[in-house]
Amino acid sequence: MDDEILSPKTDYKYAPLQGTHSVRLLTLHPAASYGTPIRISLREASLDVSVKFVAVSYTWATEDGDCSLSKHVWCDGAIIKTTANCDAALRRIRQVEIGFDVWIDAICISQSNDDEKSLQIPLMRQIYGKALWVALWIGEASCTLDEETSRPVTDLAMDFFHNFAVELQGSKDSGQNPRDGTLYQQVVRERNAFRHRGVGAFSPPIRGLWEILHRPWWKRLWVVQEVSIARSPVLLCGSQSVTFDKVEVVIGGLARDHPGKSGDEHEFCANFITDTFPHFVMRDFVKRAQLQSDYTFGNAGPGQKAIQILNNTRNLRATDPRDKIYGIQGFFGDHQSDPENIFPDPDYSKTAADLYGDVARAIIIKTKTLDVLSTCYGCMRTIPDLPSWAPSWNHTPLAFFSVTDFKAANDTDVVCEASGDSQSLKLKGKSVDVVKHVPEIPERLEYTDLECSHLWRQWIDIAFSLKSYPTGEIIADVLLHTLCWGNNTALKRLAQGEYQTNFEAWLKILQSSNPLEAIAKDLYEDEMAYPYTHRAEFLIWGRSLSTTVISHLALVPISASAGDQIVVFSGGKIPFVLRAMGNTFQVIGPCYVHGIMDGEAFQREGAAEDMEWFTLR
Repeated sequence: MDDEILSPKTDYKYAPLQGTHSVRLLTLHPAASYGTPIRISLREASLDVSVKFVAVSYTWATEDGDCSLSKHVWCDGAIIKTTANCDAALRRIRQVEIGFDVWIDAICISQSNDDEKSLQIPLMRQIYGKALWVALWIGEASCTLDEETSRPVTDLAMDFFHNFAVELQGSKDSGQNPRDGTLYQQVVRERNAFRHRGVGAFSPPIRGLWEILHRPWWKRLWVVQEVSIARSPVLLCGSQSVTFDKVEVVIGGLARDHPGKSGDEHEFCANFITDTFPHFVMRDFVKRAQLQSDYTFGNAGPGQKAIQILNNTRNLRATDPRDKIYGIQGFFGDHQSDPENIFPDPDYSKTAADLYGDVARAIIIKTKTLDVLSTCYGCMRTIPDLPSWAPSWNHTPLAFFSVTDFKAANDTDVVCEASGDSQSLKLKGKSVDVVKHVPEIPERLEYTDLECSHLWRQWIDIAFSLKSYPTGEIIADVLLHTLCWGNNTALKRLAQGEYQTNFEAWLKILQSSNPLEAIAKDLYEDEMAYPYTHRAEFLIWGRSLSTTVISHLALVPISASAGDQIVVFSGGKIPFVLRAMGNTFQVIGPCYVHGIMDGEAFQREGAAEDMEWFTLR
């Protein structure tokens, strides 16, 4: 038996790094078998010179969520504790005869040293960009086996990745519709059965494909920059591998709107690749930026790239909420060379609340827009002491609408000034209405079909309690626009007559005398009503219909109350619900108020005289 294994285990003592651009590399020594204990050596290396190594992208936790330091590696006679998933990744890339250099964060960064972590984070871009190749470790093979071959379904899926990518690329090169491909149809043909049976409806390779594309690795924030910046990423699952360029072809093939692609097929494909899409978008962005020095993400101007990347990575997870900011800084250069880098330097002594507030303020000042406020909900602050005007970047926003096509403040400029308080933001705006009535909402809502139907029925009664509307429009038309935020499922402004027949069928079902169970069934199964049901369902989460003092209908945050002010800020595209808290105001959240979304309540002439300062906290 190995003497090292029998000896007392002492923890490895990290020596401080000497260079500002230095990292530690571990030499992964060879082993004859998978089960042989892992032995490494650590050395300091400068990224300013040519160095050859492999980088590993992985999650600390295993598939079942175990992130305990239950394993260890041997380093110069001492041990470094690691998680089981880190251990498995190293064993899978280890070779039989030759040792090689590896960078993996859990071992190469002293995890107990916050100062070192703050200095190492800015180097992530260089680490993953300089690596010979990057191992994208998503975990061991599936426990679900194919009955015919006894192989894990994920092994079959890795083969399918290659063949599907070849088919899709061939269709593109020949100008054919990818939907005509055999493997494409194999993926989408069970979409109706999937709605009722889940992954059990799929054939083994497709079930494996679904499992791979929904592994926890895709949900981890840090891996977005790791895969996007990598020169040669390779996806590893168990003992199988596939180059990431083939994964990109598959994701792109399912994402694109091919001729003849129906709405339900588009939604199924989006659901299939939803966890992978941020990686696909950001890797595509990095490629374009490398090819075109003048390429910009969205509208030009400092801050635009920051807010776009923050929004694209909003649903991804980070154990430390500060890493929702620090974990994307690899997409930016240093402050001197990259004007788009509006972020503060990584500093783990700063609280998440202060960091999120600093970033939100910088985005407003640099972009000269208030778009960043559109995801602020006072009732959903998951960070202690977070200002109500700063987005909780570690929380999925209640979006499903676009602010782009609205202009509630009529193309005016944002007017803000320093408040002298990091917790406050001073904006000029105009109070245009007041919330009058918000129906009672159950304490616990799961938004089942039955619960949504009950809420809609309640809201219809509220809407038709209005005798007339300030714009002169009929109440039914106002309700149609309000419950879908004036947007369709593509998040574009509704065209004339869009959803009209769907809404009428939807309204007829809700106004029937049928029991609520029958109404819910009809709303979701009636072919004419369902498109509007589907769109309105997205907007019902976390919101309520209300009336206002001057008889508007408003879709407001669920935490809004009678007496809250509806305010349009100068330079804002949409109105907000604010609550007076003494001399300051709390942002309750954005709202849709039909009849003021296009500047009707904020005329440019005399706007400056009508505005007042609002101090937000």
